[in-house]
Amino acid sequence: MYTLHHATTDALPPRVRGEIRALLDAAFEGDFSDHDWNHASGGLHAWVRGPDGVISHGAVVARTLTCSGQVLQVGYVEAVATAAAHRRRGHGAAVMRRLGEHIHGTWPLGALSTGTPAFYESVGWERWRGPTFVAGPAGRLRTPDDDGGIMILRTPRSPSLDLDGDIVCDWRPGDVW
Repeated sequence: MYTLHHATTDALPPRVRGEIRALLDAAFEGDFSDHDWNHASGGLHAWVRGPDGVISHGAVVARTLTCSGQVLQVGYVEAVATAAAHRRRGHGAAVMRRLGEHIHGTWPLGALSTGTPAFYESVGWERWRGPTFVAGPAGRLRTPDDDGGIMILRTPRSPSLDLDGDIVCDWRPGDVW
């Protein structure tokens, strides 16, 4: 039996928190850092539990983005992964639908960074086509490696957006996007 759960970071039981971190470490093959975990903390987590523990996860946290000149507080999705043995069975989509519901009820826009945009497009996300930047300590810096990997989820409160315009994220340690 597989069940979908959600809780804020501070309400995650220690056992679940440990299972989520183990899933992320395995799914990202050792390329999930403490910075990545910190980026996923402080918001809402959604996860699917199977007979052997957590098999799929995603989190949404608050971030500030500037989208085509408009400064927006957005729901930013982090730490999305499904255990290899459970992929392509709808668990990741269930997690993303739950996070999407939360974004729709909380923020004017959802955003995320990914190397697999087709998955997110299948659950209603759109690619940002314009150039990417970070508002860093030394000023605005171009992040060309992130071009084509930023996705947005419109909500009923989303402003009109030019998806070919600049998108700028706030600076943070580790991966900025």
